[in-house]
Amino acid sequence: MPRSIWLLSLLALSTAPGLRAEPRLSGGAVAVARNSVARGGGLSAGGGLILDSSIAENAVSTASGAGFVTSPGLMSIIAQPGSVTGIAAVSKDTGTLTLSWVAPGLDGFEGDVASGFWRIDSSSDPLHVFDPTVFTTEFATAVTPGATQSYTLTGLLANTTYYSRVYLADARKVASETSAPSAESSLARVPAAPVFSGVFATSVTISWTLPAGGAEGFRLDASSTSFLGGVIVSSRTPSGAVVTLTVAGLQPATTYFFNLGSLNWQSDLDFSTVMTTRTIPGGVTPILDLALTADNGARRVTLTWSNPAFDDPAGVTILVSTNPISSALVDGVPYPLGTTLADGAVVKSSAAASVYIETSLTLDVTGYFSLYSRNTSNVYSVAVSTSLVLDLPPMAPAGLSGALSSGGTSFLLNWAAIASNLDGSGFSQPSSPSAWELNRYDVYRATGIASANWVWIGSAPVSAGHFSADVPVPGGVFYYRVVSRDAFLSDLADSAMAIDTSGNLWAVHPDRITRLEIPASMAGIVLAGGNSYGRPLLVRASDRPQDLAGRVVKSALFSPVVAPANSPVLLPTAGAGYAVTLHYETAGGLIVPGSAGAAAANDPGNLSAYYVDGPNAAQIFGRVDAAAQEVSVQSGLIGNYQVRTVLRNQAFNFDVSGVSNRALTPNGDGLNDTVVFTFDNPKDSGVSGRVYDVRGRFVSGMAPGPVAGASLMWDGKAGGGVVPRGVYIYQIQAEGRTFNGTVMVIR
Repeated sequence: MPRSIWLLSLLALSTAPGLRAEPRLSGGAVAVARNSVARGGGLSAGGGLILDSSIAENAVSTASGAGFVTSPGLMSIIAQPGSVTGIAAVSKDTGTLTLSWVAPGLDGFEGDVASGFWRIDSSSDPLHVFDPTVFTTEFATAVTPGATQSYTLTGLLANTTYYSRVYLADARKVASETSAPSAESSLARVPAAPVFSGVFATSVTISWTLPAGGAEGFRLDASSTSFLGGVIVSSRTPSGAVVTLTVAGLQPATTYFFNLGSLNWQSDLDFSTVMTTRTIPGGVTPILDLALTADNGARRVTLTWSNPAFDDPAGVTILVSTNPISSALVDGVPYPLGTTLADGAVVKSSAAASVYIETSLTLDVTGYFSLYSRNTSNVYSVAVSTSLVLDLPPMAPAGLSGALSSGGTSFLLNWAAIASNLDGSGFSQPSSPSAWELNRYDVYRATGIASANWVWIGSAPVSAGHFSADVPVPGGVFYYRVVSRDAFLSDLADSAMAIDTSGNLWAVHPDRITRLEIPASMAGIVLAGGNSYGRPLLVRASDRPQDLAGRVVKSALFSPVVAPANSPVLLPTAGAGYAVTLHYETAGGLIVPGSAGAAAANDPGNLSAYYVDGPNAAQIFGRVDAAAQEVSVQSGLIGNYQVRTVLRNQAFNFDVSGVSNRALTPNGDGLNDTVVFTFDNPKDSGVSGRVYDVRGRFVSGMAPGPVAGASLMWDGKAGGGVVPRGVYIYQIQAEGRTFNGTVMVIR
């Protein structure tokens, strides 16, 4: 019981009726009787009350005339230790908290504790119920009231609040009734993987990933003296979800050290390792990594670059001209779009972008570009400049022909004069082209047409339309190509046709194997006098990778065009005179890009050629050479050919899908004047075709169709005249099998 309470008890005893307290203490001790039992007639009012020996719960006395005397051997009152009145954290880490407090006394704040105990309870649960009898740790202590005490909690979670209380107990383990509360957070872990994401003249930006356990916020400090004096500039995030911070107010071209730390809710800081970088010099930095991509056919130039880091960027001002740019932009002056400078350069863009597309240039004219970074005050960087020329190779020679000398020792090549670029756009002066438009004709020779090794054998001037080439072995078959070149793109050229010493013409695909052969007997079709257009022709072979899907494993386009306009033309069906060879690829023994999982799709015997006309595709079968990986057909058509995987019969077969059209209009307009019957004839068997009227009377036989050995055709005539309109029955026979159907003649 505190001493003040003892005094109050004394006062109570001295004023109680019938009880007199003598101001006499025996031996300097104090005794308080909580319950007095009087014997022998009660207490004497005239006697003195002797307080002696010790504090007692029960005092037993005997009245003896002169006063009341307490007896020795009384039971002591147990005093309760005082409470801890304040707890503070003196150090923290991500997994520890060191708590400090002032020790109370054995009885309140008085009395040393010689053999006592500390009881400490701590929890991260804000609803945890505290009680002196419940604790996480207990250990012996001997303390003097007012002495500073401390204890370190370990094994804690980072960035977590722990609620704690401390109780003092005496030797009998009677503990203080309560304790001051403590709520302290462990430190958050340092930010993970910090990097410099932006270094500018007067600011630096650092980014990181969130640490395990998170944080309530982050702080970035910068010092130019490695935190040894000087000014420290700081920045703080508004929350723990932000993972980037910028420190501004720095000096240009100065080395700075950076501490990046995480914060708990009490703003306690956990710093990472010091990072260092140097700010860039002041001013506006020019663009980086300028690159140009030209689309010559579309007359388009695409510029790309990287925007640098500097303060207050506003955009990139782009000047474009067809003359060298000598003008420089003046700081502080805005230049609106369309502004023309003194040297003729035009402001084409001022956007805050990293891509620009220019479409005003023409072929064979140099385009000049200057790009300036600028800030919001219209302060400009130095210019980054470049230039380029849009150019297309000249069109390949059209109207190619050749003739052997009488002794067969030379081969005279002839072609029509070139007057246009690859896309058919005309030269500025067709009769006298510039070197950038047409510089020469290169002549090449090879000993084969598939996978040919073309060897240069000479050049002809722009004014020439012929070249006499040697024939190394008279009587041998050699192949020749004439390639037109300009002085700018001398390594690029249009796809030129080839001609052999027998007079056959060839259009070779980029894979160097797929090809179209126009036999010498039909080669005159490319000459101005050999076709209905009255112009020299060129046939190109090109790839169509966009068609390779599903069952299509090869797609090649043979395109006839007229010179010099490079306009596509349609050539009439020419019997079965053209030879088309289509090459397909394999990988690991499988046909690609066909269905690798289907055995039928990977059997070369199940490959078929198709002729594709827009949305329509006609199966024309063809012969498969598995060793050479080729499908070949004889055809009278020039256009798009494909190789597809199919399930082919091993015997002759025909069905209605092989009928080109069910209605004939034989009026000579070139549209539906004939009907073509295409069939699969893998054994190259003899095939006959006849036409009957609905009464079964014979009308006409059929002629060979445009696909040799795999087609027949009827022109709607009998005996040289057009048959009457109506329904007619066709009959196709081969290998003892007969196939019938009907077509209609419309007049």
